[in-house]
Amino acid sequence: MQQKYLIFRIVLLTIFLPFLIFGNNIDLSKNVRHSRISILTCDPGNEIYSLFGHSALRIENSKNNLDLVVNWGLFEFSENQFQFGYDFAKGRLNYFMGLQSMSNFIMEYARSKRGVREQVLNLNNEEKLKLLSLIEENYRPENRSYQYEFFYDNCSSRIRDLLIKVYGDKLEFYNSKKANKFTFREIIHEYLKYNPWLELGIDLVLGKKIDVLVNNHQLMFLPDNIESSLDHSFIHEKNGKINVALTKKTIINSTKNKRSYNSIVFISWILFITTLILIYFKQSKIFDIWSATNLSILGILGFVLVFMWLGTDHQATKMNFNLLWASPLHFILIFCLIKKNWGKFSFWFLSSSLVMIFITILFWFTLTQEFNPFVKPIILQLALIYYYYFKKCKIQFNLNKTSG
Repeated sequence: MQQKYLIFRIVLLTIFLPFLIFGNNIDLSKNVRHSRISILTCDPGNEIYSLFGHSALRIENSKNNLDLVVNWGLFEFSENQFQFGYDFAKGRLNYFMGLQSMSNFIMEYARSKRGVREQVLNLNNEEKLKLLSLIEENYRPENRSYQYEFFYDNCSSRIRDLLIKVYGDKLEFYNSKKANKFTFREIIHEYLKYNPWLELGIDLVLGKKIDVLVNNHQLMFLPDNIESSLDHSFIHEKNGKINVALTKKTIINSTKNKRSYNSIVFISWILFITTLILIYFKQSKIFDIWSATNLSILGILGFVLVFMWLGTDHQATKMNFNLLWASPLHFILIFCLIKKNWGKFSFWFLSSSLVMIFITILFWFTLTQEFNPFVKPIILQLALIYYYYFKKCKIQFNLNKTSG
């Protein structure tokens, strides 16, 4: 255990050593004509935090003996782990910009064999000065921190916005063929297709706000997209157009292993078929336990979705139509099951719930939010469960009326 903490301290020291060297004040614009500024694009990794890759800026100055990486992907560590987890879930975990030595930055990517490519920017001395001044301003203690938003404000979009400020109207971004053809959800699915359970989890918590077509500007929220865009982007000068990227080279070769796509949809179909079999063979006691278990899981998921919508600052988790089927209201039916209470309230609750479920099934192709394929058999299963108890409640309700 002590050895693990020692390694952790060494890693932290390696990462944050530049902060100790440079302090709060840096002068990157000294001998600006000797500066070379480039964009680093890092391939996706296998960990959750690295699945979408990474972007950073590299600043080299032979005169000042500097080789630094400007990194917007750092976040603050907290001694209170509960507070850290709570801030992360609430969308209030502050990321910040930091400076690292190039050797330390690249060491992690070399160790994990993740490819890294470099595009040297075509900047005159005036543009270099402007870019470095903006970085110096961002490095001030009061400006380093920012509220991370994966789709709208991240390490790649920050670089895109810097380039727009530096080049101004002269910059002409390449118009990608992907622009206005895919939604945010469809784009990130390309990175999640080898992690179906993670894809399901992300699809569940992200609402309809990411089911909009992504324009050319928004596409650059991903490192791969800003890299491919800069390969073909131009700067308008008096003598014509020149490339934004002067040169491009590979620092670390990518060694991606080919992975096979594994579908998990068959699992939800098994759950649906199990429900169908229990109803057909009239295993009422087993079916009650089976239904209560399924409804409990979906009810807990409903509370999570409500929290992500109303209780967090994440914009992408708002307006989540998954609440049409994954609802905290399922606990009402569980309560009726436990109490064996099939009165008037139960009848109207089951009736209204069935209407909601059938509307969801009938119109899920026209909803502005895309559902993960895994959940469609789950919704059908939910319809069976509610219809079963609706019929049971209706019989009991009619008997009570007759007895009365």
